[in-house]
Amino acid sequence: MRTTGTHSVVDAVRALLPEIAASAAEVDRRGAVDPDVIARLHDVGYFSVLRPADGNRTDPNDYLTATRELSSACTSTGWLASWLALNGWGLSVRDRRVRQEIWGSDPRALLCSSYAPTGRLESVDGGFRLSGRWTRCTGAHHASWLSAAALRVGPDGAAQDFMAVLVPRDDYVVEKTWNGLGLRGIGADDVVVTDAFVPDHRAFSWLNFDPRRADTLIDRLPQPTLYTLAGTIPLLGAAQRVLATRPVDEMAPLSTLAMAAADVDLSIRQLTRNVDDLMACVRADTQPDNDLVLRTRRDQVMASERAFAAIRAVVHDPGPDTDAALLERVWRDAQTARMHVASNVEQVLSVVGRFTLGLNVDDLIW
Repeated sequence: MRTTGTHSVVDAVRALLPEIAASAAEVDRRGAVDPDVIARLHDVGYFSVLRPADGNRTDPNDYLTATRELSSACTSTGWLASWLALNGWGLSVRDRRVRQEIWGSDPRALLCSSYAPTGRLESVDGGFRLSGRWTRCTGAHHASWLSAAALRVGPDGAAQDFMAVLVPRDDYVVEKTWNGLGLRGIGADDVVVTDAFVPDHRAFSWLNFDPRRADTLIDRLPQPTLYTLAGTIPLLGAAQRVLATRPVDEMAPLSTLAMAAADVDLSIRQLTRNVDDLMACVRADTQPDNDLVLRTRRDQVMASERAFAAIRAVVHDPGPDTDAALLERVWRDAQTARMHVASNVEQVLSVVGRFTLGLNVDDLIW
């Protein structure tokens, strides 16, 4: 495993896994991850791995590996931590002042996010007035900032731009709404903003997005890459957890379970390779071509499918000594995680197929 400097965040996270695994049933029962677990993940540097200040020293596969292993211990904890860590990624393409505002006085500040454009921005002197409701903001109660999408509207009410805005905790309200069948501990609650002032430097136009402006290498990755992977990696971790209840030496070589385990291993290797190839492009100061971008998205969405199929295979053939409560909990978690937009396999493969046939593709990334 790669290390970041002299200290491996992955190894430090691994040391926490027994405690996190032991608390997984309680997380599911209470519907919340203990804030002490979040504090320990801060202590070992997990939440800093993708931040702009550390981006030139970071291998994103460290983040993905740590997240997968967290999810293997507790899917809710892995999913929650994954998004809280990810929401600090990419900010070096924006105004430098936002990083100082977020982390200058509180290096442990976390962001929740929603990129459904359900907010409304109206221009005023020095910035905008923002109102809106964003649903399913994972970890909203652990965050002190909201990163959200909004439409800038003109005097006639027509949309003029698709923007991302940053809003401090004092300017929004968290409404407890999350009651998922699975992933019960992620706290994906609603966030409401009512007529808050957003200064110009905290608003960013996606229409003018240019990753080459980023001052850290990791922020030059194609924008959706880590967001879509964040919706898949916890499923792979969950699959590895339940497959571990059926030792390989108990599986017939070509059995459904053996093939499922091989598929999960294949997906992990594919995702690692693709991220390495993307990082090689940004280190060479080149943009990944369409083939690589679509290969990455194809392999990512197929990894979701394979992970879910592996969990289903264990559910159908649990073995005599399987922990039924564990399997039932992970099955619920997987059902919920699979609903994320990152796992829309039909949409992604449709785009890949059109591109492969040489047809026009205008929704290349998503």
